[in-house]
Amino acid sequence: MERNITNEIVTEYINGFYKPLNGDFSALRLKAEEEHVPIILKETESFLNVFLKITAPERILEIGCAVGYSAMFFSAVSGADVVTIEKDKFMAAAASVNITRMGFDKKINILEGDGEECMKLLALKKTDPFDMVFIDASKSHYKRFLDAALKLCRPGSIILSDNVLLRGCTASDIYDPSGKYKTNIKKMREYVDFINNDPRIDTSVITCGDGLAISVINNI
Repeated sequence: MERNITNEIVTEYINGFYKPLNGDFSALRLKAEEEHVPIILKETESFLNVFLKITAPERILEIGCAVGYSAMFFSAVSGADVVTIEKDKFMAAAASVNITRMGFDKKINILEGDGEECMKLLALKKTDPFDMVFIDASKSHYKRFLDAALKLCRPGSIILSDNVLLRGCTASDIYDPSGKYKTNIKKMREYVDFINNDPRIDTSVITCGDGLAISVINNI
């Protein structure tokens, strides 16, 4: 599935303008890429850098922490407090080390466990609503993550779903000729259809990075 969903020449051109926030972020990105740890793509990061400055969220929820790169990026750009959820205990431990080392331990709280279950616990605690949610965990579980996240937000809150085009596979089976990713593709197509037709949210899917869905919660 090593395929760009847009023209590779265009993507390379766009990424030519990419600038890391600082040396620490640059080093962590390089390490993650070398170790094949999934973090936000450069094109997505560049978009979110501007998006966060426009929307200025104060509280962000992330489902899918990995090594903590995006959680720290969100906080660094917006100044927001971040709650990030990670199911893999080894990833959560690595994220904790990175977050402390880079000085974000007062701004970022890591919850270890399944995304939906952790969000249910947050709902029980009646925490303040989140201004933004970033979904970037198991692709076949996006719908249940979104349903749980909606209960933790307010009208006007934004939910971002990353990688919704799955290297083009969501749009067409020609990008998965062997059928290797058939189940994930089916689930993602159902999810994209759902978020574009759910009256609780307004959604736009853009070909940024590996596909980014931007949903705004309606006042209904």
